[in-house]
Amino acid sequence: MKQKPKRLGTNRTLSVLRNWRLYIMFIPGFLCLFMFSYIPMYGLQLAFKDYAPRYGITGSPWNNFENFIYTLGSEGFWEMAGNTLFIGMLKIIFAFPSSIILALMLNEVVCKRFKKTVQTIANLPYFISWVIVSSIVYMFLARDGGVLNKIIVALGGDPVFWYAEPKWWPGVITISGIWKNVGWGTIVFLSAITNINPDLYEAAKVDGASRLRQCIHVTIPGIMPAITMTFILCVAGIVKDDFEHIYALVGESSILSETTEVLGTWVYKTLKGSFRGWGDATAVGLVQSIAGALLMAGSNWLVRKQGQEGLW
Repeated sequence: MKQKPKRLGTNRTLSVLRNWRLYIMFIPGFLCLFMFSYIPMYGLQLAFKDYAPRYGITGSPWNNFENFIYTLGSEGFWEMAGNTLFIGMLKIIFAFPSSIILALMLNEVVCKRFKKTVQTIANLPYFISWVIVSSIVYMFLARDGGVLNKIIVALGGDPVFWYAEPKWWPGVITISGIWKNVGWGTIVFLSAITNINPDLYEAAKVDGASRLRQCIHVTIPGIMPAITMTFILCVAGIVKDDFEHIYALVGESSILSETTEVLGTWVYKTLKGSFRGWGDATAVGLVQSIAGALLMAGSNWLVRKQGQEGLW
């Protein structure tokens, strides 16, 4: 006799009942995500309205796409968008591989005590606020008494007025971001490395593979799913600048704005100006979110096209 197919709903119910503890653990995270990510989406309608506090979000009159037309046509908007994309590309080129390289280097360390010490030192900057990081950067870049200028003078050069030279600041922002986040970024890749089957390394040793060959042919392919997922998220974040990072380092300096003025700082200044700017700021944020979603979908498609596992 043919067995009756099991009902899909019954299987799901049994799965929920068996794993009820995991679902309970999931509830707080879901509530936080719902409260701080989905409920605020109600305010996206400000992008299509002339917001006035006396009318509230719902009562403010609609203006269709005037906020988008105004912001996209504003003086200097596309320069700020270019700065945002340029700094985002620098993070992809330099910051993204740095965590992978550090994780691979730590994996090759034999002395566990030394490895843990390096991990701890590398992770510490992540827990330092950007305000403190900006003070550390100033200690290095100050014209009078800065560490870098002391080195330059000792080598026979002239001191550089870093805070008056916009051309250096995309690099300063990128390097300070790497220093602060590289240790934390290695956690994902080190966790992925620990999940690689040790038998693969033993087989590679039997075949005469050196440590470098083992890293290339065993370790990197083993952590490729983590690399691809991180890459997709990083590509999506190209259009979302680190406002706290940039604003803490340069503030509202008009001298450095040529290379450091990004969409995030523009939104902040617009919100400070008047309530009229709320619709414009929301429009810019919505454009950034849509662009980020498109970049994520495109990078996910590209990764899957290469035979790797994507986010979906």
